[in-house]
Amino acid sequence: MPEVLWYYARDDQPMGPVSASELKQLAEVGELKPDDLLWREGMDEWTTAINLRGLFGDGSGSPADVASSVVPRRAPDQSARPPAVGQSSGAQLQSLVRVTQTVLWTTCVLVVMVGVVLFTRAFLQAETPAEEAAAGAVFSTFFIAAYVLARSGEKLAQLLVAFGRPRSK
Repeated sequence: MPEVLWYYARDDQPMGPVSASELKQLAEVGELKPDDLLWREGMDEWTTAINLRGLFGDGSGSPADVASSVVPRRAPDQSARPPAVGQSSGAQLQSLVRVTQTVLWTTCVLVVMVGVVLFTRAFLQAETPAEEAAAGAVFSTFFIAAYVLARSGEKLAQLLVAFGRPRSK
């Protein structure tokens, strides 16, 4: 059986090919990170390195385990080259997650700022302690809304990453 050759990529720069044992060694010395992308002949697209059983973790996986952990989706092609890294769905997903998080955090900041403005206005116009307390409740409501929005954004980002990550068998 011919040796499986792997390509890996970090920051949209493809490198390789390397053997499965070299790949495992790169992971052990920290040259290969769990979020780096990997590809081998027969795969449709790049996958994250964390998806390969035996590559990271307790070290119980052998290079042979690493080589067989991602099953090709198509027949081998002798002239196969890795797809462009920038065109992988993983890179598109990372970009989508970044944009989503930026929009949500910007919205959170705006919600808190609106809450501060409304609180200040209501507090300065308050004539009784009850009205001052109501102004504080307005600010608290906006602050809680921003917190819920931020947490929802984190969960959304986690879901996007989970659904976009190819599963190894």
